[in-house]
Amino acid sequence: MTFNLNRRAVLAGLGAAPLILQVKGAFAASGFPDKTVNLVVWAGAGGALDTYGRQLAELLNKEAGWSVAVQNRPGGSGAVGVSTVMTQPADGYNILVCTGTLTFGIAQGLIPFKLEDLRYVRAMQAEPSSVAVRADSEFKTLNDFVTYMRENPNKLRVGGHAPAGFHQYILYQLAQMGDFEASWIPHDASGKVPLSLLGDHMEVAVMTPSSGLAQVESGEIRLLGVSTEERSEFFPDVPTFKEQGFDIVDSVWRGIAVHGQTPDDIVAEIQKAIDKVEASQTWVDFQAREKQENINLAEDAYTDLVKRQLSQQTDFLKSIGLVQ
Repeated sequence: MTFNLNRRAVLAGLGAAPLILQVKGAFAASGFPDKTVNLVVWAGAGGALDTYGRQLAELLNKEAGWSVAVQNRPGGSGAVGVSTVMTQPADGYNILVCTGTLTFGIAQGLIPFKLEDLRYVRAMQAEPSSVAVRADSEFKTLNDFVTYMRENPNKLRVGGHAPAGFHQYILYQLAQMGDFEASWIPHDASGKVPLSLLGDHMEVAVMTPSSGLAQVESGEIRLLGVSTEERSEFFPDVPTFKEQGFDIVDSVWRGIAVHGQTPDDIVAEIQKAIDKVEASQTWVDFQAREKQENINLAEDAYTDLVKRQLSQQTDFLKSIGLVQ
């Protein structure tokens, strides 16, 4: 009888243990965050990703009551930013602000982590690529540029954000379809791309329109085409690549991720905070002002997207000899 009583006590204690852990986890999540959260932006200041990260930080403070600090960690095609998050505890206090070039970096081994090392919390923006020139350029259409490059291989300086990333991928597809050759000048921040173009450090840029939005709107930079399916509501006068004979339809996402071991309850709290941000009128106005599409992909859909892109982009990188 004594044995049975003790056995019951042991079983009761074992049964209670998960409950205690659950209560502790719930308490931890309900108190999150109880200190400053770092948004680790893997690009330099002034570009589209930095603009997104800083607006997100402001609204997490205003709408969710968080204390947020923005840390710019450019370099290594995103590797520095990812490493910053991965070397910190998996407690949600270091959130990576990243873009669709993540999968290019992983595919090439430039980012020394696996896709599974991160949890993809929310993709919040999507934006096409574009081919851009200065207002005084002789090129008025995408075909003007392609024809010149076909007749003058590698003669023009063409560049954009990151080596072998999304925008170089767009250029690669365009070069394949237009039968021309072009070198690539990479920049470590998207905000540097329009400045490089206007400073005559290159003749053609492949970039997201928001990277040089002020210069596009002022007329200093002319967009020759955008990679949308149909003409963008934000740039209705700019023809698509597709309508100019180049069937390229693609966009780059921007979003947030956390350390892959971050607990579910903490991720859920981050999701709730993002819901508040996206429900705010300030966010809606910001997206419209920055000419961004609201994609709002939560973890499952976001994870499916990055897995699909990693597969497609790996095939592309193999085709150009950058990946074995």
